[in-house]
Amino acid sequence: MVQSLRTSGLGRFLNRSGQNKPRRPRTKAETEKRRRFLVVALIVAAVVTAVSVVGYGYYDTSVKPWRQAILKVNGTTFNMRHFVNLLRVYGWTSSEYAQYAIGIMEDNELNKQYLESQFPDVDMGAVIGDEAANAKITELLGLADNYTQEEYDEAYGGLESNLKSMGLSIGDLKKIYIEPQLISEELARQVGDRDYPATDNYDHARVQALLVSGSDEAALARMRWENGADFNDLVTEEWVSDSVRDTAATDNVTPKWVARGIQSTTFDNYTFNMPVGMLGDPVQDNDSPEDYWLVNLLAREARPLAETDRDTLVSSAVSKWLEEAKVSPENVIVNYLDQEGGAAKLAWAMDHVQVDA
Repeated sequence: MVQSLRTSGLGRFLNRSGQNKPRRPRTKAETEKRRRFLVVALIVAAVVTAVSVVGYGYYDTSVKPWRQAILKVNGTTFNMRHFVNLLRVYGWTSSEYAQYAIGIMEDNELNKQYLESQFPDVDMGAVIGDEAANAKITELLGLADNYTQEEYDEAYGGLESNLKSMGLSIGDLKKIYIEPQLISEELARQVGDRDYPATDNYDHARVQALLVSGSDEAALARMRWENGADFNDLVTEEWVSDSVRDTAATDNVTPKWVARGIQSTTFDNYTFNMPVGMLGDPVQDNDSPEDYWLVNLLAREARPLAETDRDTLVSSAVSKWLEEAKVSPENVIVNYLDQEGGAAKLAWAMDHVQVDA
C-alpha cells in the first residue's frame, strides 16, 4: 500500500514538496530574520489600515456628501455641490429658499433640453462657449464704455476675490449663472424667430381701454364714459388698474395699438371680435375675476410688432411652455429634497452654504 502511494501521482507530489521528509531545525539567525520580517509586516499592515480608515472617513464626511443627488431632470442629475453653489451665487443662506433654488435648477435644465431637442441646428458650443461667457462676465463687471485693460483687470480681480470669499470660482459662476442666462437668451431668440418673425404682421387693435375693479364700478364708469366723460379723467380713477394706466392709451389723441396676446385672453376675445367704433359692455377678466374690461375699439389691422411687444410675447410663450413642461408626464423630474432623507440633505446643505472666513 505504501509503495503504491509513493509511486502514485499524489506520492510523487509529496516527495517533491518534501512533506514526507523530516524538517531541518531553523538556525538562530533564520529565526531572528523571520521575527523581524513579521514585526515589519505587522507595522505595515497597521499603517495601511490606519490610512484606509482615515481616507474612508475623509471620503465619507468630506467627499461623499457633495456627490449626493439633489435633483434629476429627464436623466440629468444635479448633486449637492451644484445645489450649494447655486445657493451661494444667489446669496441664499436660509432653508426657506431651497425650493426656489430647486425651481431655478429645473427651469435651467428644461430650457437647455428644449433648446437642444427643438432647435437641433443651434451650436451649443458657441452659445455657452468661452467667448459668449466672457462677454457676459464683462457685462456683470459693469464697466463704462471704452474701459481700459487696467480697469478690466481690476474689476475682474475684484469679482474673483468676491467669489472666493463665497467659496466659488469664475468657473462656478459660469456654470451656475452665466450658462443658463445664455441658454435662456438663445431659446428666446429661437422661439421668437419661429413664432413671431420680425418681418411678419400681427393683429392689432387701436383702443381706449379700462380695467376696472368691481362690477358696480365698471357699470358706473361705462355710463359716465357713454355720457361724455373724458377718457383722460376716467383712466386716473382709483378703481382703474395701474397696469392699464401703464400699457393702454392715456389720451384721446393718440390711442395705442395693442397687439393680440399682450393683454389677457378675455381682452383679446372681446376686442378682436367686437365691431369697430363700439364702446363695449363691461366684461369680466379671466385672469382676475374681480376686474372688468371696458373697451372703446377705434380700429383694427395687421401691423408689425413693436420690439417691446415682441419681447413680451416671446417671454410669455417661453414661460407658458415651461409651466406646462414642469407638469408634463413626458418630463420625469425628481426632487430628492422631497423624498426620504431629504430633510437631512437640506440641513447639510444649509450648514455648508456659508464659507468660514
